[in-house]
Amino acid sequence: MKITNGKIISSIAVIHTAFTLSPIAYIKQFENFSSLYFFRINVWISGTAFQSRQMNYENFAAFWCFYFGLLMFPLGILLDSIEKTQAGIPKQFIWSYFIFIIIGIYMIPVSGMTVFMLPHAIYMIIKSRKNA
Repeated sequence: MKITNGKIISSIAVIHTAFTLSPIAYIKQFENFSSLYFFRINVWISGTAFQSRQMNYENFAAFWCFYFGLLMFPLGILLDSIEKTQAGIPKQFIWSYFIFIIIGIYMIPVSGMTVFMLPHAIYMIIKSRKNA
């Protein structure tokens, strides 16, 4: 089995989603979500008026961490099929992916984007330049 960039992204997606549902991450929030049947998971912490309410940031982070992992999986599958049918990954995709990661690292510096996705994006850039 040949390791492709699409398979790498799909693997990161699986790891990301599994981590989100692990006891060391957000399992507590997902237990609360399941009690609400995954409907209206953004439960406000306090306050009666809209202006005086506080967002529950743990629920917010749990949802987006899980959702991002799910979104990356089809992206990986799509990229894998492109790599199998074409000579290479389009440079527009590689640079868009890199910019997306840089923005993510700016927003959350200590994350999987810095540890896993940035080296992968740099690898894709270097490999595309060698193939050019």
